[in-house]
Amino acid sequence: MMLATEVFQFEPDITGVSCAGRFTLGTRLSETEALFNSLIRQGARKLVLDLTHVEFVDSAGLGIIMRLFGEIEQRRGHFRVAGANDQVNRLFEITHTKAILAIDPDLVTSVRKLLDADATAASVTA
Repeated sequence: MMLATEVFQFEPDITGVSCAGRFTLGTRLSETEALFNSLIRQGARKLVLDLTHVEFVDSAGLGIIMRLFGEIEQRRGHFRVAGANDQVNRLFEITHTKAILAIDPDLVTSVRKLLDADATAASVTA
């Protein structure tokens, strides 16, 4: 199955990108990377990558995920990965990226954690 993506906006300022298919080297992965770059240029600083419907991630896909993580972190944003299946979780484990990435079991949990982080930051500054 070819990689497909869909972008969602969650209030107040959380962007979700839901992917389906194979997150692997090829044209669709390049197009997805361009989509991420565009979202970042447009100001996305809280991003959730939903992998719930992703069957497989290869090293090229992992590279895109880690670059996306780095780009968001450099802009003092927040990046979370949601819904990774067993194969993807295993990839994160063997590459030691699981210790770096914020990984949640599902999209709702990722969004909730970003909202909770906002509430905590607001109470600290108040």
